[in-house]
Amino acid sequence: MKIRVAVAGGVTGGHLYPALSVLENLSKVSEIDVLYFTVKGKLEEKVLKKYNYNTYSLNIQGLKRPIYAFENFSRIIKILKTNKEVYKELKKFKPDFVFVTGGYVSYPVGISAKKLKIPLFLHEQNVIPGLSNLKLSKYATKIFVSFEDSKKYFPKDVVNKIIVSGNPIREASGKKFDFEKPTILIVGGSGGSEFLNELACVLAEKLNEFNFILSSGGKRVNCKSKNLKVLPYIDNIVDYYNSVSCAITRGGATTVFELLYYEVPSIVIPWEGSTESHQIENAKQIEKNNLGYVIREKELNIEGLIEKLKILTKRKRKIVKKENPVEIIIRELVKEVEK
Repeated sequence: MKIRVAVAGGVTGGHLYPALSVLENLSKVSEIDVLYFTVKGKLEEKVLKKYNYNTYSLNIQGLKRPIYAFENFSRIIKILKTNKEVYKELKKFKPDFVFVTGGYVSYPVGISAKKLKIPLFLHEQNVIPGLSNLKLSKYATKIFVSFEDSKKYFPKDVVNKIIVSGNPIREASGKKFDFEKPTILIVGGSGGSEFLNELACVLAEKLNEFNFILSSGGKRVNCKSKNLKVLPYIDNIVDYYNSVSCAITRGGATTVFELLYYEVPSIVIPWEGSTESHQIENAKQIEKNNLGYVIREKELNIEGLIEKLKILTKRKRKIVKKENPVEIIIRELVKEVEK
C-alpha cells in the first residue's frame, strides 16, 4: 500500500518538526508519496532539502497583529490568489488525505482540501489554537491537539472531532551525557533568544558550581565563562534533555511538550511577543504538571531565579519510556486510508 499525503506547516520549527515526525513515522508503516507546501524563503525550504519529498513553494505572508492592520488587506488578497494555485496542485497530486500543522501556509491548503473533498487532518501544538487551525477546524475529519486545555478554545461543534494526542516528539538516540557538575540547559528556540543568551552569561558568572549549555540560535554571545558551553544549534537536543539537571527555555509548544514528555525540571520564561500570548499559556503547563516554574521577563529577579535553579537541580530524575504521541496520530491516519 502506498499512501499519498499532502502536508502544510512551517515558517517556524514548532509547525515544521511535528509534521516531519508524522511523515517519518508514517513511512515506517507504508510507502509514502509526499507533496509538502512551503513558504518561499522560510525554514521548511532549507530543512526539506534533506528529504525526498515533492515540494511546492508559495509566495505568501502571514497576517500582522492586530488583524485589522491596513497591511493585511494586500496579504489577504495574495492568500486568496494562492488558493487557486494550491487547488490546482492538490487536484493534480490526488492525496489520500491532507495533514496540516498550522501557520498561515496551512489555510489555503486546508481550504483547497475541503473544496476537493479530500479528508483533512489538523494538528495544533499550542494551548491556544492558531487562526488557521481555528478556521479550518469545521472542515477537519479529525483534530489532534497537544494539550487537553486546547479543547475550550475550539468551537463547541468540533469538540467531538478532537483527539488529545500530544505533540509528536523527537526520539532520544539513547546517548546519555555524564556531566561532572549539575548542568543546566538553556534553549531559546530554533532561532535563539538574545534575552536568554544574556541571561546565560549572567548565571554562568554567578554560579561556578554549575555547568551551563546554551543553544544560542547562532546569535552572538558576549561572554567567556569557562562553565558555559555555547552551541549555535543542538540537533540532538533530546539527548541533552535526558542528561541535564534542569533547563531554562522559552515557551514554544514543541519545547514545552518535550520538557513535559521527558520530565525535565524547568524554568520557562515565555517570549512576550508571541502571537496571542501562545507562549505564556503553553508555559503554564509546566507549573500545572508540577515540573517547575514560569517567570515573566518583566518579573525576573536574578537572585530569585538562582534560588529556583538550586531547588530544581536537587530533584532526582527518572526517565520513563512513554508512547510517542506520533503513534496515536499515525493510527488515525492509517484508519482513514484503510476505509
